[in-house]
Amino acid sequence: MGASLSMWGASWDITSHLLRTPETFFTPSHMLLYSGVGISMISAILALALFLAKKDAREKSFVFGTKIIIIGALMQIIAGLGDFYWHELFGIDGLLSPTHLALALGIIMASVGPTIGFARIYSGMEQKSYLLKIILPISFGIFWFSIMWLIFFFVLPISEGETHNFNPSPYVAVVLGVALLPFSFSLIFWFVSRTINSFGAASAATIVFLTMNITSNIFTSEKLLFYLPWFVAPMISAILADYILNKKIKSKFLQNHSVKISGAILGSMFFMFCFPMLSMTFLDFYVSDDVFSYDVIHSSSNTIGNIWLLTIIPGAISGMIGTTYAQKKLSQLM
Repeated sequence: MGASLSMWGASWDITSHLLRTPETFFTPSHMLLYSGVGISMISAILALALFLAKKDAREKSFVFGTKIIIIGALMQIIAGLGDFYWHELFGIDGLLSPTHLALALGIIMASVGPTIGFARIYSGMEQKSYLLKIILPISFGIFWFSIMWLIFFFVLPISEGETHNFNPSPYVAVVLGVALLPFSFSLIFWFVSRTINSFGAASAATIVFLTMNITSNIFTSEKLLFYLPWFVAPMISAILADYILNKKIKSKFLQNHSVKISGAILGSMFFMFCFPMLSMTFLDFYVSDDVFSYDVIHSSSNTIGNIWLLTIIPGAISGMIGTTYAQKKLSQLM
C-alpha cells in the first residue's frame, strides 16, 4: 500500500505539473504521495519491532525483503528532507534531480521489498495460498510501474529547473527508452509468470500496471481521455504473451520458443504501456524549441500513431532479449 500510494501520487503530481496546475503542498496528489511514504515508515518500524522482539523471525524467508523495506523507508525520509533544502538552494527543479532520484529509489525499494518477501513465502508453501496468488500480481504490478518511472528519469524531457538542466539528449533518450523499457517490462512479466506459475498472474500484474498509469496520467488530463481505447492493444499483448508462456500449445515451434515469442509480443507494445509520458520524448523531434511536447499530445494522434508503429519492431527485439535474459539469469532466484 505504501509503495502504491507513493507511486500513484508521484505520477499524478507530475501530470499536475505538466498541466501547470497551481502548486501548493496540500494537493490530492501530494497527500497520496506522503501517505504512501508514511505507510512505508510504519512498515519499517513494525519490521524493526518484529526483529527486536522475536529473534527467530530473523531466520524467516521473507526477512531479506523486509530489510529492503526498512532501507527504502529511510531513503524516502532522507530524500524528502534533502529535497526541501535542494529547493531552498536552487528553486524549482525538474524530474531528474539528486533528491528526486533518491526518493524514487526509496519508493522502488519499498515496492520490491514486499514483492520479494511475498514471493519467497509463496515459493516455500506446500499448499499455495490463494490470498498470495492475489497479492503477488498486485505487488509485481506496482513494482513494474515504479521501474517504468525510474527509467523515465533518464528519458523524459522534463528535467529542466530554474538553475539546473538535467534533460537528456533527445537521441540518447530515445535509445535508452527503446532499449531499457521493453527489456525491463518483459523481464518483470516473465518473473511474475514463473513465480506464480499459472496463466493469468502476469495478466493481472499488467492490469494493475495499466490501472495505475491510466488513472494517474490519463484520467487526470481530460484532453487525453480519447486515447483510452488505445490501451486495449497492450492488454491484449499481455494476455497473449501470458498464454504462450503458460499453456501447452501443439505447435513445437511455439513450445521451443515460447519465452522469446512472449517477450517479443509484450515488448512490441512498450510505447503504449508508457503512454502518454513517453510520447514526449519522441514528439520533441517534431516540435519547435518554444513548444512544450506535452501540450501537443492531445492534437498529435496521427503523429503518435506513426511513432507507435515505428517502435513495435525494436521494442519486440528488446522484449525478446529481456525474457531470454530472465530465463537464463533469474531462474536461480526462484
